[in-house]
Amino acid sequence: MSSPQQRLDEARGILAARLREIRSAAGITGRDLAQQAGWHFSKVSKLENNKQLPTETDVREWCRICDAEPQTTDLVASVRNVNAFYTQWRRLEETGIGQVQRSFLPLYERTNQFRVFQHSAIPGLVQTTAYARGHLSKVVGFRGIPDDVDTAVEARMKQQEVMATGARRFAFLIGEQALRTPYCAPADMAEQMDKLTELTRRANVSLGVVIWQPDTGIWPPENFWIYDTEQVRVDTVPGQVRVKAPGDVALYEKAFQALSESAVYGDEARALFASARQEWAGQI
Repeated sequence: MSSPQQRLDEARGILAARLREIRSAAGITGRDLAQQAGWHFSKVSKLENNKQLPTETDVREWCRICDAEPQTTDLVASVRNVNAFYTQWRRLEETGIGQVQRSFLPLYERTNQFRVFQHSAIPGLVQTTAYARGHLSKVVGFRGIPDDVDTAVEARMKQQEVMATGARRFAFLIGEQALRTPYCAPADMAEQMDKLTELTRRANVSLGVVIWQPDTGIWPPENFWIYDTEQVRVDTVPGQVRVKAPGDVALYEKAFQALSESAVYGDEARALFASARQEWAGQI
């Protein structure tokens, strides 16, 4: 089975090939097309060779110039499908990270079962305010986006209200590394360990710490969130992938199950949190 990234690359490649075929059939050179569209001459080459994803406006202009308007609707749909599957962070976060955090809330509110794996950071739904501020500040700094961390932290705390009802179920798997990755001051990291300890006693929450073992079935390089059985969110360095194909969702469910079998829970997890807390407290 092909991976989500492979499927994305395939979909983008097909879209690029269709644009190239339309231009070729119209007997228009790439330079002429760019000139008529008012683009830099290299843009046509980038679009046809899958180096740049076209916008809906690009597609409409392409079809107009190539006298291929009947194909516009299908091509626009292809662009929308690719955008729904993968969106670059720079496009999501043009005005800051706060509106991105707010955009998650409707999905959270209609989800009944959350399954989350994060290998080196505490998931947002179980972060303290101080940890969330430190985590989001690092994201803002790394991506060089507008600094609206206060708004983003407020939105992240609002998201946590979905955990107030016992009707929803939450399964979190975090890598042991997350307990010792300093996203905030030592005192705040100690407070975060306290919160994780408290969550292990919640009836609707399963919280496990994944311990790397030689027989671990899989160790995915990416963090992922499974929402019911409908879709998976995968965060990559350049962007966000939304996986909805049933076969791909099932593959992430299989990965989550394999990871859960390498995790410790209950008293063993609380012992890890206590050990990490003691280490952080010793640095205060």
